[in-house]
Order: sequence, then structure tokens, then C-alpha cells
Amino acid sequence: MTPEEDKRIIEILKTRDALETHVQLKSGKVAKLWNIAWGYDMGDDFAHITTNISPGQPEQDMDFFYTHEIVKINDGESGICISSFDPNHA
Repeated sequence: MTPEEDKRIIEILKTRDALETHVQLKSGKVAKLWNIAWGYDMGDDFAHITTNISPGQPEQDMDFFYTHEIVKINDGESGICISSFDPNHA
């Protein structure tokens, strides 16, 4: 993953605030999210993302992952792929 893809992921997820979005991670897990909080720790090239906390989403899991773990972003209602990323890149 490149720094440009990292920024693109954050922009995509910010524009989908309050819309159900499914994010598939390299591990195979699919995180269901409605909002994100994100940031960069000192020395990190990729953002960390925390889901569904601002505002909190009753009955929904809070997840934490990094942008470089994302393989695909899908619309949560239609299942249509919004964006995909090569899982073979770090």
C-alpha cells in the first residue's frame, strides 16, 4: 500500500459517515462501520482507524485496524465494491 492509497481510504471512509460500510481486512474479517476516528502515531506510515465510536453505534462492534490491512471497501446495503487494494503489498 502506498501513502496515496492510505489517504484515499481515509477520504472514502470520511465521505461515507453515517452510511453502512463493510471493510474486508487481510485477515478475512469484515468490519461493519458507520463512522471512523483515525490518526497517525509518530513514525507510522499508515493511519489507524477506530470504528463506530463517534457517535457510538448501539448493537455494533467497535473495531481497530490500520489502513494497510484493508483489502476491500463495500457499500453495506448493496454490497457493491467501492474500492479494492492489493493484499500482497504491506
